[in-house]
Amino acid sequence: MRYKILLRSVQRLLDPDEQLYGAAFMWQRHRLGYVYSLAAFVALVLIAIASGFDDWPDRIAIGLAAAAIALAATTIYRVLAATSAGLVLIEGGRVRHVGKSVVRRMDLGTPIVIQRDTLVTTDWKVDGVEYTVPKSSQQAMQQIAAMSPR
Repeated sequence: MRYKILLRSVQRLLDPDEQLYGAAFMWQRHRLGYVYSLAAFVALVLIAIASGFDDWPDRIAIGLAAAAIALAATTIYRVLAATSAGLVLIEGGRVRHVGKSVVRRMDLGTPIVIQRDTLVTTDWKVDGVEYTVPKSSQQAMQQIAAMSPR
């Protein structure tokens, strides 16, 4: 169901005569995302101390919430779609797996190579940029990668 919603949202962004072959949801962290997350954690722990929170578990929980929000805010979500006209890189939604707007178009010959495989995600390099792909989109990503030369 989620994949069908992704495909429908991507199809709306394509040209009327363009056929959609597949789409994969992926994300990339901002290069300073972890630094921002750590800074938010430290800042909110200090604010919690100054605000009168006496228990360390409460201070840590507040800091962790701030770190999670900072990390989510610095994550860049993308959808890679394979179409009859080539590859399309699309801005992805932050909450739902949907495409929002076309970022750029690429040739079908754009290099797509797997980098790492973990239990829940797979890292892929698309045109020199590394993205993390959830296992739910891995099959679609493999099909898209099969279209491109190594």
